[in-house]
Amino acid sequence: MNAPLISTPHVEPFFFDSEPGTRFCLYHAPNPHQAPRGAVLYVHPFAEEMNKSRRMATLQSRAFADAGYAVLQIDLFGCGDSCGDFSAARWELWKNDLEVARQWLAARSSGPMHLWGLRLGGLLALDYASTTDQVDGIILWQPYLNGRTCINQFLRLRLASQMMDDEPGVAHSSAELRAQLGAHRTLEVGGYEVAIELVQAIDACDAANMVLPPCTVHWFSCGVSAARLRANAARLEERWAPGGVSVHFHSVDGAQFWGTTEIAECPALLAATNAVFGPNPS
Repeated sequence: MNAPLISTPHVEPFFFDSEPGTRFCLYHAPNPHQAPRGAVLYVHPFAEEMNKSRRMATLQSRAFADAGYAVLQIDLFGCGDSCGDFSAARWELWKNDLEVARQWLAARSSGPMHLWGLRLGGLLALDYASTTDQVDGIILWQPYLNGRTCINQFLRLRLASQMMDDEPGVAHSSAELRAQLGAHRTLEVGGYEVAIELVQAIDACDAANMVLPPCTVHWFSCGVSAARLRANAARLEERWAPGGVSVHFHSVDGAQFWGTTEIAECPALLAATNAVFGPNPS
């Protein structure tokens, strides 16, 4: 990766080379007035949720940097300002992007390495962490625990958009859309053309089947269903604990900003995260 020129602790945009093509990144240098705290690598959500979450990702990245963390935001292949079409995106390619980004960030920071994943980015962070012993902590914001659940919700966007369409061949269920995807190899949903290879890889991901390295997981849940999610967190902790993984669940109230019509913020989620990772963590 080509290093950006860092002179002051503010955001530095840059591209790095990784096959195929380039990836766009934002580097938030740590506050020089704080003791170095380690590094945070952000793993963004899927499709349009990525765009809806940019504001919150920026606010939290700045907060991490102000607390003394080196923070890297990367647009994965086929996403955002990185090269490639979304239809060419692949799960293993995204995991390789994270490995290259982690190496770059580790070379420019000291201390623990944290992955910070939002929604499907949380599942991707967990899957990547299961392949390396170079991750010390994982921060999850409203993660998907099962990839098939994510894809089914994604497909419902297509179903909602064609609800009143009675043309022949229009799918009326996720199963019918999956059949179309199998026949045509790609499917357009909400302006995103997704390939069957990516869908199959995401479908196959289940956090319950992953083996993590010893690390600390902080899981932040925003909005409803906190009791059910807390139970899910407890089950995962029971599964992962023999391997040295500790899970801490945090429930907050606020807007589910990744799915709102307008760009929204969730101050309670920022506050809860900063209470754990701020200059004086609790």
